[in-house]
Amino acid sequence: MSPLRKPSSRTDLELRAVGWLALAIALAYAITLTTPFQFDDYNVIVYQEGVHSWQAWLAGLGHGIRALLKASYTLDWTLGCGAVGFHLSNLLIHLSASWLVFLLSRHFIAQHARLRDLASLPLLIALLFALHPANTEAVTYISGRSAALMSVFYLGGLLAYVRGSSHASRIHLHLLTPLCFALALLSKETAVTFPFALLLWEICTQGSWRSALSKQWSSWMLLLVAAVFFLFSDSYQSQMLNSANFNDLGGNVSTQLAGAVWLFKQWALPLWLNIDPDLPVYRKVLEAPLALLAVLSLLAASWRFRSSRPWITFALAWALLQWLPLYLLLPRLDVANERQIYLACWPLCMAAVIELAFVLKPAQARYAITALLLACALLTIQRNQDYRSEIALWEDTVQKSPNKARVHNNLGHAYLLAGRNDEARREFVLALTIDPQQAEALANLQRLANKKAGAMPRP
Repeated sequence: MSPLRKPSSRTDLELRAVGWLALAIALAYAITLTTPFQFDDYNVIVYQEGVHSWQAWLAGLGHGIRALLKASYTLDWTLGCGAVGFHLSNLLIHLSASWLVFLLSRHFIAQHARLRDLASLPLLIALLFALHPANTEAVTYISGRSAALMSVFYLGGLLAYVRGSSHASRIHLHLLTPLCFALALLSKETAVTFPFALLLWEICTQGSWRSALSKQWSSWMLLLVAAVFFLFSDSYQSQMLNSANFNDLGGNVSTQLAGAVWLFKQWALPLWLNIDPDLPVYRKVLEAPLALLAVLSLLAASWRFRSSRPWITFALAWALLQWLPLYLLLPRLDVANERQIYLACWPLCMAAVIELAFVLKPAQARYAITALLLACALLTIQRNQDYRSEIALWEDTVQKSPNKARVHNNLGHAYLLAGRNDEARREFVLALTIDPQQAEALANLQRLANKKAGAMPRP
């Protein structure tokens, strides 16, 4: 292994990192500023009065979920900038996450002697994260903010923990770290995996279990408090009960294993990005043997490289931690969606860049990583064009999920709003052909017949 070019100084690298990340995100996501509200944006923002004023937000604190996420929506709504304001906030959140990826990657690389000569890699890792097309759903799709906002506090908590560990700072370990954890939970409850992520960091950076537990007790206590709150909260109880009815445990294991494999494929080959994928729901525990074999192979690889290539172990274990344990217990209405990739993306990008730098000569590595960044940037720009209108988004989606009734209904609804009634009727009929019980398509078709489309609610 030969070193890549080193930056002139630590401060210079940090300043350049902010500038390069901001420039990359601006170029790749500039088109999104003209993107309208889409799909669930209408349910959770446009038609959701609880985020239209601070009084309404405060009134909903006692019986709602994701209070911090809703506060961010309320802030954008009350500023009165329309969809543009929401998109600007999403881009700032993405820039913050990319900056945290840079800082965490630098800490991870510093923990491994074989990587310390590769001091320029954190910026390249952060750029790959910032430009990766699989992250578009969490950035361009306004409702995808839940994943990105949660990730900012999740990664911020990990950074506070890492700095607290290196400086023996109790403020970082037992105040800032659990505070970030709490903010992540208030953005999206899937942040409950955070204490396990702290353990994984220790395992993959040559830490010890005893010292880890002494540094992490406050985060584990917060997890216990959060678990009690979730179990006794009417809002979360309702969500969990609904989730439990989607599938039994055996079938859900097969379903989520297949979902995890699909997510990994979407990260590795982001050529067929899909806002509403048509993924199978299995009913038996061994109904998806190939998915089971694939996940077992990933686990085996994670174990195999724990000493020789800990960045691979960290990446695979981190991704599986985000994609599997929680969803194995609580089935999802939608098996998987691409915004789940957002938090898992950082270690996967880090492993990819480190491997390229580790196995190639410096010049070859620079060319390979540059080509990878350019390819991701072009794919991200291309994907963002699909969000330019509801019709464009759902025409793209119907090509990738042609057998999903909801997709045809949503495309029909987009046509109907545009006054393209014949095309709308065709899509509603297709939706009902696939699923005769598709309630939204039935209602939309009836309203089309009654010429009352203007009063129709969003799907």
